[in-house]
Parts: sequence; C-alpha cells; structure tokens
Amino acid sequence: MNATYDLFGLGIGPFNLSLAALLNLAPELKTKFVDQKTEFEWHPEMMFGDSYMQTSYLKDLVTPVDPTSPHSFLNYLVKNGIFHSFMNTDRGVVSRREFELYCRWVSQNLGDKLQFSTPVHEVRFDQDQFKIETSRGTESARNICIATGLTPRIPACARPFLGGRVFHAKSPAVREMDLTGKRVAIIGGGQTGVEFFRNALLGNWGRPESVRLLTRRPTLEPLDESAFTNEYFTPAYSDEFWRLSGDKKAQIVHSQKLASDGNTPTYLKSLYQDLYRMKHVDQSNADFEILPLRELVSMRQIGQAYELRFYNAFTDSDEAFEADLVILSTGFESVIPAYLDPIRSLIKFDEQGRFAFTKSFSIEWNGPSANRIYALNFSRHHHGISEPQTSLMSWRSALIVNDLARRTIYLNETQAPNFVRYRS
Repeated sequence: MNATYDLFGLGIGPFNLSLAALLNLAPELKTKFVDQKTEFEWHPEMMFGDSYMQTSYLKDLVTPVDPTSPHSFLNYLVKNGIFHSFMNTDRGVVSRREFELYCRWVSQNLGDKLQFSTPVHEVRFDQDQFKIETSRGTESARNICIATGLTPRIPACARPFLGGRVFHAKSPAVREMDLTGKRVAIIGGGQTGVEFFRNALLGNWGRPESVRLLTRRPTLEPLDESAFTNEYFTPAYSDEFWRLSGDKKAQIVHSQKLASDGNTPTYLKSLYQDLYRMKHVDQSNADFEILPLRELVSMRQIGQAYELRFYNAFTDSDEAFEADLVILSTGFESVIPAYLDPIRSLIKFDEQGRFAFTKSFSIEWNGPSANRIYALNFSRHHHGISEPQTSLMSWRSALIVNDLARRTIYLNETQAPNFVRYRS
C-alpha cells in the first residue's frame, strides 16, 4: 500500500517547483509533486529570442528566503561552469529561455520528489486524507497544493473560430506558424502581444503582407519598474495589503495595473527603434499599424479570411479589418480544476466564485483544519498583485513550508520595513 504524503503537489510549474525546492529543509515531511507534462517546461510557445524576465535573476525559486540553497540560480551558473560568462553579460535579468533551463535543472536535481507524465483525474477526501487519483493509481495525502497554472482567456466572439488560423498566443499552433504573405492581426497590447508584433515584423515566421496590433489600452504602456512601485512586491507590503477589506483590495489592485501588467520599457524602446529604422532609414514598405483603444466586438469568416469588428473608444466609432491569421494575446484567467469537483461542495468561495483564502495561502473549506488545500496563483484578490508574479514566489513557498512543518524554518518575518508607510 502506498504511504501517505504530508503534501501532494498538483502541477509542476515554477511555483510548485519553488515549494518543492524549499521543502529540502523539512526532511521530516514526505512530499510528492506530479504533472501531466513529460518534463519541466514553461510557456514554450512564447520563447522568443528577445523575451526576457521582468524581475531580477536573484528573485529565483529560493534565493530571497534561502541564499544558501543548492537550488539557487547562482548555483546553477556555478555548477554549469558559466558564472563568469554570465556576469560578463552585465545583465540584471535573464531571458525566459534561461529561466526555463534553470528550472529544468532544479527539477532534475529534485529527483523522485517530482513525477512527470502523470495526469490527475480527481481529488476526493476520505476521513482524514485526500485521495488523489492519477494515471498511475491513487495516492493519499494529508495536504495538497494546487498549482496547475492559468488558462488562456479567449474573447467569446473568437471561440467559434479557434484553430490553425485563430489561436491564443499560448497555443501549439504558434510552433507551426507561417505568416508569409498573410494579413496578421494581433489582439492585445501587453508584453506578449508586443513581442509577437515585433517578431512578426522582423520576419521570424516568414514575411507577412501586413501586421496590425490592436489593443484596448490607450497606447503601448510601459511597466512601472520604479523603486517605490517595486515595494508592492515585498513581504512587508503583502502583509499590509492582507489586512484590508475585500472592496479596498479590489480598488487598489485595479489601480496598480502597470506595476505588473505593462511592457518592459527597454523592449518598447527597441521596438520603436526597429520601426524608425524600417520606415525612415531602410525605407521599407513593411505594412504595419499600432491601433490602441480598440475593443474586439465581433468576428465572422469571409472565405479564408476573417472580418474583425472593433469599437474605437478614441473616436466613439466602429471599425472593421480583415485578417488571414489572428493571434489572441488576450491574457489568462484562473480556472478551478475539474479534478476538484468531488470536494467542491466543501470549499468556500467568495461572492465572485473565487477561492476564499487564509493568510498562509490555504483555501478555507469545511473539512478538518489539520488538512489543508494550498493554491498558488489563485489569490490575487486576497494577497495582491504579486500573487501571479515570480517576484514573491519563494516567500510564499516559505510561508507554506513553515505552515506545513508547524515550525519556523524560514525567517519570513525578519524583514526591514519599507520606506513607504501606509499606516500611522
């Protein structure tokens, strides 16, 4: 009979990988993490050569709470003999591909604590244990941690047309994409949309006839990377935020959009320089448009093309464009996994159908308090804008490790106060 785990992790992305790595200092806990993927990967569809992280490489899986961990990015550099070469690049951030390679290295070092090629079918609760049914059999655990990632957000009017010529930016169709001679419409002006726009213009998938970037945003807005704004991504601020009412939290999160959902300023500058060179130096006949304040209203198929209708909020008018290929860079949303259906009636939700959370990132539920359901990347409404980001993932993992072990393994509370104060 299989042993009962103290923690069973569902999904192996960066968030659960961080938790698995930091559990090294709690050897008394028996843990296991599973994923349906065959190996660690992180948004492989969006690994462009010019795609970089928006946070420092020191905000890796473990360093902010345990710089001595063998699973740090710096140790990855040392063990692979590239520390000095990396330092000579004089970069404060790494490419998304480098981050994926680092995470893959950590996953390999964690050995049999992780198990890939293992889809989860359902989670039940029986007396004092969770029963996790996977493709390899049923496992038992006292606690579980859900980190199955986000689901692509698809505009309702685009759903009937999804396929090889209309698809989300996170889609296998990206790998087979050929834009040669096509009229391309990219919907969404966040970092991913801008990266698709730039790479399409540079001909990285063949030379398109035209490229349009359409977004509801007022322009291609930069990420606010200033020092005081970055205090939002600190444990001290998260603690202050936690103590607010739900309505106040929603108001503040909305006001902080560009602290977490803007475009990297240096990337915007590079894009602008590309456009200048194309039009005014090379005098290229490249056909491109950046169209802000446009909201997609409807779509219809016309032969092998698509007519996209938009509301132009600048002129208060309707517009229509035709495209042969549509890339939806329309973001992601949290969707509660279907495998929780057997215990869904025990889980507490807020008035908007979202998980209700405790401060230690466990979900409130009507089961025994000794059995916890942790959930990562579901608590932006409770814990703030840092929740979907990698900035505080190690801090969050450390909170969970301490909560599981019922002792202080990581000194998460020994933080210097921020310079910006929100309470007297």
